Amino acid sequence: MSIAVFYAPNVKDSSFLSEEESFHAIRVLRLKIGEVIHLLDGRGSKFEAKINSIEGKKVAYSGLNLIESEPTPAYKIQLYVAPTKQMERMEWMVEKCVEFGIHGIHFFASKNSERKEIKLLRLEKTAISALKQSKNLYLPEITGLHVFKDIAVKEGAEKLFAFISNPPVSVLSKVATVGKEYHVLVGPEGDFTSEESELLKKNKWKPFSLGRSILRTETAGIAVCHGLHLLNSD
Repeated sequence: MSIAVFYAPNVKDSSFLSEEESFHAIRVLRLKIGEVIHLLDGRGSKFEAKINSIEGKKVAYSGLNLIESEPTPAYKIQLYVAPTKQMERMEWMVEKCVEFGIHGIHFFASKNSERKEIKLLRLEKTAISALKQSKNLYLPEITGLHVFKDIAVKEGAEKLFAFISNPPVSVLSKVATVGKEYHVLVGPEGDFTSEESELLKKNKWKPFSLGRSILRTETAGIAVCHGLHLLNSD
């Protein structure tokens, strides 16, 4: 039988699960006092503990023991996406990117964007659920909605952007360098305007292709995440 996994960002500073995680433990999984649980801090560590009491709506744990620790990765993926009109598609993208492993998901508004606001809380809950399911150890930072021009002038890291052009530019695996912190832009389904693309190039963002097919925004985001993991898999 698998051991139940919970998200506990303040695992060393508290002896209680959050109210939401406690509800899941008591009402959904029906865990009892004395049962072993695993706790993820979202910053690279997994702990083992035992439920020692159930006080009202809160689960208390004790016997905290570090059982797995992942060092700071040699590469990081920071994904920037223009959100789609249907927020469910962004939730699906967040879920899959967290399952693969990602360090940041950030949303921005550009000229052809379909959505001008996002609900970060829903996306954060989706990310936590995917973290527990996949048993990855890093929970990504999720931010937005940023202004496109502020993203375009960012400094540092390896800056890449998905670009639809004819003839096509080189594919991601030939543009990205192994072992970097990647900041990757995926535009709206109407794509970047020519002015936006030129601004990115002027600020040293490198264009790349994801192949011959025109992908949906959320599919492109997942493809970028997986592609960079494959690039660094050796």
